Amino acid sequence: MGFRCVTVVCLLYFFVTNVSTKIPKSTSVYKPVVIVHGIWDKKTSLDFMADRIRQAHPGTNVTVVDLLHGTSSLAPMWDQVEAFGAVARQISMENPEGIHLLCYSQGGLVCRGMIETFPDLNVATFVSLSSPQGGQYGDSFLRLIFHKAVKKTVHRIFYTSPGQRYSVANYWNDPHHQAGYIKSSKYLPYIDNIIPTARNNDYKINFLRLKKLILIGGPDDGVITPWQSSHFGFFTEDESVENMENRDIYTQDLFGLKSLQNKTKIYTIDGVYHHEWHQNISVIDNCIIPHLD
Repeated sequence: MGFRCVTVVCLLYFFVTNVSTKIPKSTSVYKPVVIVHGIWDKKTSLDFMADRIRQAHPGTNVTVVDLLHGTSSLAPMWDQVEAFGAVARQISMENPEGIHLLCYSQGGLVCRGMIETFPDLNVATFVSLSSPQGGQYGDSFLRLIFHKAVKKTVHRIFYTSPGQRYSVANYWNDPHHQAGYIKSSKYLPYIDNIIPTARNNDYKINFLRLKKLILIGGPDDGVITPWQSSHFGFFTEDESVENMENRDIYTQDLFGLKSLQNKTKIYTIDGVYHHEWHQNISVIDNCIIPHLD
């Protein structure tokens, strides 16, 4: 009897250990989601959105990247691209079927930089949630960071080498001082492919690898200025809004935005303030989750 028991135990051990090695690491049918926060956000700021995704898509690997919170979110944009990109790239390498990037506010610009500059970052869907993709030019946003700054004069600081050490200066797009913007800005005109460089073609090729581009914003945002910047629009010199379809970056297809038009979904949502986007159940359920297959 003792011999038989030992034999059975051994056979069970052999069966379990050999069969278990064949079980995939993840049984979720959904691609992993990587969430990148915005300026001033705390470590837990986007947890509600992450939990909502997990509830709707059980088993999904959702990572809220734990980097550069609070004042650290003012680090230069290229530094943030490298830091957040390293995390996303590792998750992407572990999931060759692709990942989804869900990026809020300033994080949307960080993520676009990641997508354009990391050739081995396999992103299926890029959700840009209330992000100033067209740049920023507004007092309300500015005073969240620099309480006494005024949009009409801050270019004197932002369009200098010391000023460019702040993330917001890297995408401050003053319609009245475009020469200074092109000459001094170290980030947005580069990922827009306005500045001729050896990497222009690479940026476009990498961006065009996206399967879907989701742009979410609305007129009651109150921070992103103009709010149409969340849809790649921006101000002309008289401060009327030039929508995405009329801008050179689109008509000349500088980094692939026009080529992706059939894969792009634009949501314009009324009644949502900037700091409410990532906690608005209707936005999360109807505009974000359906695209996270």
